[in-house]
Amino acid sequence: MKTDTTAVRSAVTHVEKSGLWSVYRWTLSFLRPYKRQLALFILSGTVISSAELAIPKVLQYFIDHALPAEDVVLFQWLMAGLALLIGVMLAVQMAHNLLQRNVSERAAKDMHLSIFRHLRALGFAYYERHPVGETLSFFNTEVESVQRLLNHYFPNLIRGVFFLAVSLWLLLSIHVGLSMLILPGILAYYLVGPRIERKASLLDRESRLARTETDKKMYDSIAGLTELRAHPAATDWDFRRFVAMQKKASAKQLQQNLYSYLRGSVRQLSVNIGLVAVFAIGIPLVRDQAITVGQFVAFALYYATVTYQLTGIVTNLTEQRLLIAQATRLYEFKKLRPAVPEPELPVEPERIRGAVSFRHVRFGYSPERPTIEDFDLEIAPGERIAIVGASGNGKSTIVKLLGRFYDPDDGEIRLDGPPIRTMSLSRLRDAVGFVFQETYLFGASVRDNIRFGNPEASDEEIEQAAKTAFAHEFIKELPQGYDTPLGERGVKLSGGQKQRIAIARMLVKNPAIIVLDEATSALDNVSEKEVLQALGRLTTGRTTIAIAHRLSTIRDYDRIAVLERGAIREIGDYDTLMQARGLFYRLAAGEEDA
Repeated sequence: MKTDTTAVRSAVTHVEKSGLWSVYRWTLSFLRPYKRQLALFILSGTVISSAELAIPKVLQYFIDHALPAEDVVLFQWLMAGLALLIGVMLAVQMAHNLLQRNVSERAAKDMHLSIFRHLRALGFAYYERHPVGETLSFFNTEVESVQRLLNHYFPNLIRGVFFLAVSLWLLLSIHVGLSMLILPGILAYYLVGPRIERKASLLDRESRLARTETDKKMYDSIAGLTELRAHPAATDWDFRRFVAMQKKASAKQLQQNLYSYLRGSVRQLSVNIGLVAVFAIGIPLVRDQAITVGQFVAFALYYATVTYQLTGIVTNLTEQRLLIAQATRLYEFKKLRPAVPEPELPVEPERIRGAVSFRHVRFGYSPERPTIEDFDLEIAPGERIAIVGASGNGKSTIVKLLGRFYDPDDGEIRLDGPPIRTMSLSRLRDAVGFVFQETYLFGASVRDNIRFGNPEASDEEIEQAAKTAFAHEFIKELPQGYDTPLGERGVKLSGGQKQRIAIARMLVKNPAIIVLDEATSALDNVSEKEVLQALGRLTTGRTTIAIAHRLSTIRDYDRIAVLERGAIREIGDYDTLMQARGLFYRLAAGEEDA
């Protein structure tokens, strides 16, 4: 991910082209379910602002009336009124803050869940084409930026605009000519202020991106700790890379700090320039009795408020503009449509027998290079069939198409008669169980990892599945048995143990079709023997499609389909194919030579 100014500026330009208001309106749409609370929030902000703006008026009345008359009773009433005003303001402020947090956090949660649901809806095709780091950046940077917009910038903008409008009205009500002195201060600010605001906001964005990159590098270093320990020279190289990224992030942070302080100084300077002008012209007006002392004091307080609010609104809008540039990625992401859509009126068969039919299937990850071409295969319920062939000929693609991770470009796949496109994705994938070469185990307990196959499975069913998968014995030897946490990706287990956990998981799922995608290719001979025993129990009576790496593991399969350039070239049982001395024979001979 780029972290330089050019990248961030291009994002701002892009949001302008795509329609800033459209993105902003979409972002604020997450507040719509909470419009009542939002209305109360705006109302409470109005009360607070009104109370704050009333204080200079009370001070004006005290100076102009109570003080000259030495009216102690009036003074006491004014102090009581002021205390009541402050008390009300503090009480409403608490409710206001609570409403702000309540509305913004709920809206941010809805947006977070919306992005997460959409990630799931986009499915396997999206994840294969986009790296995990890019996906995580949505939650680490873009989603966080939108959350800041919802819980900070937008609420403050509403309150700031109201505060500014009332303050300007009060200024004009005191003295119209003196109110024109706002212009020099604001003009002085506009000469340099917006540039500094923009630069500070850009550096804030760059600093966040640099920290995100540093965090990703730290994760990579921790995840690859085993490899680093095995290569001492690489350890120093990796550490130098991390230090360089850390220095870059630190430099960006220091730049951002400099411009943040400079931004505050420029805002303060513009306010003070105006105040100097107010005192220079206002005091003669007091002397000439054009305005009272109390009015002048109130005017000075309102003037400081107005100029500060004006510069604050400029800052708010500048920073929101950059946040919306980040939100544009989310906005465009939400407009992506799943490559594999759900059918509008899905077929929901009560029972699936496991008859699979591939009919003239053609598919390519890119249109000009088909991976599968004119693939035909009929699989009977309960039949065990293996698909073999050299790497890159489309074996794994076949099972991805069966699970509807992708849809064929031409042809169709049927399950028990109806095309799988007409079935809901959940029903289809409940009927198909996958055991991959790399089993993903969660950092939860053994029991929960097996229960992942069927969240409704009882403890007794989980233990029975583990026994059937030849996993019960080694699980009982773990420190806490079935309640032993497995660590990230199951690092506490061997490859064979992981696969047996995966098989137990499939047993509690109880699918009609089992897909084995080179499930034993990464195992040693001893582990492979144990896993093959477990697989034998898993596949008994079920339709089984195995992508085989070691041909010796599929000797007893009903049929073997030999794939070459995306089409079946040979099909038959093991002995028949060996006797034919064709493509399968050459593959087997090559395996023996290896």
